[in-house]
Amino acid sequence: MSTERRARLAFIGCGSFATASIFPQIQFIPEIDLVAVCDIDLEKAQRNARNFGARRVYTDMHKMLDTEELDGVFTIGPAPQQYELAPVVLNRGLPVYTEKPSANTSAEAKELAELAEAKGVWGQVGFMKRFADVYLIAKEIVSRPEFGDLHVVKTKFGQGKYPQIWGIDSAKRAFLIGQCVHIFDLMRFYGGDVKAVNALYHEVGPQNFAYLINVEFVNGMVGQMDINTLDSKVAFRDIIENLELIGLEQHVVCEDMLRVTYQPYEEWTQEKPHLGRYNYTVEPAWNSIARSQMNFGYTGEVRHFARRCLGLEDSGPDLWDSYKSLTFGEAVYESSHGGGRVEVAP
Repeated sequence: MSTERRARLAFIGCGSFATASIFPQIQFIPEIDLVAVCDIDLEKAQRNARNFGARRVYTDMHKMLDTEELDGVFTIGPAPQQYELAPVVLNRGLPVYTEKPSANTSAEAKELAELAEAKGVWGQVGFMKRFADVYLIAKEIVSRPEFGDLHVVKTKFGQGKYPQIWGIDSAKRAFLIGQCVHIFDLMRFYGGDVKAVNALYHEVGPQNFAYLINVEFVNGMVGQMDINTLDSKVAFRDIIENLELIGLEQHVVCEDMLRVTYQPYEEWTQEKPHLGRYNYTVEPAWNSIARSQMNFGYTGEVRHFARRCLGLEDSGPDLWDSYKSLTFGEAVYESSHGGGRVEVAP
């Protein structure tokens, strides 16, 4: 058995998302020692302790933090709840993990990021797409010297109608905050910070609408986004998600977080040059995605938090990334509802 120290972690929140998507990753991560779980619902806390191997159960988070010696804490729930709970952890000088986004507004997200800095700690935000297989492959390709500069980033995200959640005033705003904050972060993962946006909005119904967005990046790159709730019938079943990264005479395309196609600058055969295009493709077999949460980034993000708590990582999607992705989304909303070209807060 390994004698290397494991990260002593605890959970505040044993709700449906945490139980389905975050807790199950622990079995694949040798760096984690799950010390305790806490939920105001004792039955939920006991269930997750039993199912995922936590040694102790609490219903009072303050008592847990007073009692246990921890390296980091997960606080997972709706964004307004995370905005309330994360400071409790940060004020103890402990790293915190929140789901995306960390709060409902960029102003609140900024408060959390500034609090972490003031306390000399950090927070990770659950932008799991950064750890997904296809997006890591794409990132590696466009980072190669032979790829050269990246010039254009394009994304498409389509689903069915989106609900009004978290006390947000409309579904069209909730979609940008609760769902597409993932896509805004994905754009930033490849393109860097955003300078300005110019967006159009089209509404078919209060839960069925579309945004078309032109993006200017600080580094001079440009981007386009098509995010909508018109493409499909069932919102969280029929999702379309594509990413295109364009260099000079070469590109990478990621489809539905499953397939990667790379057209390199150098063609790999001259036998039939009239045929074009010469692509490299990753097309997974069914058994290679049997652990889909691993492929889609959930395992990677949880392991990254544990490793950073141990000092084995020194960066990653943090509370400032949540703030920047929320400012991106807020600029899209302003632009698409009469604002024209809107500069994103630096």
